[in-house]
Formats: sequence, structure tokens, C-alpha cells
Amino acid sequence: MQATPPAIEVEVYLDLICPWCLIGKKNLERARDIFTSVPGHPPVIVHWRSVQLLPDVPLEGVDFEAFYRQRLGSVERMRARQAQIRAAARQAGTEVHYERIRRFPNTQLAHRMLAYARKQLPAERLDALLDAMLTGYFQQGADLGDESTLSTIGSRHGLDHAAWKAWMASHPPELEQATSVPLFVFNQEISISGAQPVEVMLEAMGEALATVR
Repeated sequence: MQATPPAIEVEVYLDLICPWCLIGKKNLERARDIFTSVPGHPPVIVHWRSVQLLPDVPLEGVDFEAFYRQRLGSVERMRARQAQIRAAARQAGTEVHYERIRRFPNTQLAHRMLAYARKQLPAERLDALLDAMLTGYFQQGADLGDESTLSTIGSRHGLDHAAWKAWMASHPPELEQATSVPLFVFNQEISISGAQPVEVMLEAMGEALATVR
């Protein structure tokens, strides 16, 4: 009987204010479900890596619409980009509701909570927390730069606010460097950038499987 190959490890570099990270996460999950349903295929283990794309955003955040209007140059370009992202989100089985977002946050505090959660929660609960953070922002307009908002999200997923605050006092931010997100690295060898379709994710998993057989 042929032994099952070792697990495929995927490192995902993401920032919580990037809609393509939400979309890429959903596509990765669908690809993982398809891949692991094949007899003889190993599990796919995902490691979330925090990247803060815009560290210079004020800690209190900025007005969301004004930020993107300035970043893209016009209201028309902003609306076109938002329509493109909404369409890609729907194709990935999720939603983005820009009309509900009021603040563009500084994400350092959110990433620090995520770093604490990585040490406290099992993989499934960590994944659920990350989902809640991403959908909270992109679907409910939650301010991920606000400590009370993060505390509410964290407490729903098993994090104690006082313990998290105490941990932060003695632990600096755990942030990675990446030129763009999302970035997916399979078995430290195969990299794909952007919210690629499920088919591309599956191809990368197949290539990674070939390296461990």
C-alpha cells in the first residue's frame, strides 16, 4: 500500500485591508477541498503571514472613500475598480460591500491580534477568526483599527481581551515583508501572486505534490 505523501505547506502573505486577500483565501479554500478529496492526496496546511502594506496610515485611520479617490485619481476609476472587485468576489463565492465601509484602517493592531491568535488557537479556529476579520471589514464595514471592534471579534473566537493586551505589551509586531499581497508559497518552492483562480491554485498544489513524492 502506497504511503500518503507529507502534507503540503502553504504560506499565505496577506493584509486585512486587501480585498484580493479575501478573494484569494476563498479560492485557496475551494482548491484545497477539491485537492484533498482525491484519494492518496495529502492534507494542505495553511500558514497565515501578516503583511502591513500601508504602515503610514494614521492609527485612527482615514476616510475610506477619500483615500481611494485620491489613490486612484478619480471617482470614476474608483467605482470601476470596486465593480471589478465585487465581480471577482462573487465568482469566488463571497461579497464585498464598499458602501458599508467608512474608515480605511491602520492594520497593525489587527495583525498583532492575529499574531497572538496564531499562538492560542487551533488551525480551524484561527481560520474562522481570520474569516471574521476579513468579512467584518469588507461586508459589515468593521473598523479593524479600533481596539474595541477587534476585541469583540476576538472574543467571539476564543480570545481573551485582557490576555491579548498583556501579551502585546511584551511582544513587538510580527510582520513580514512582501511587495504585493496575496502571495501564496507552496512548500517554500512554488509561488503564485494575486487572487488566482481555483484552477491555478490546484495546479500549484499538483506541482508541490510532485516535489514531495
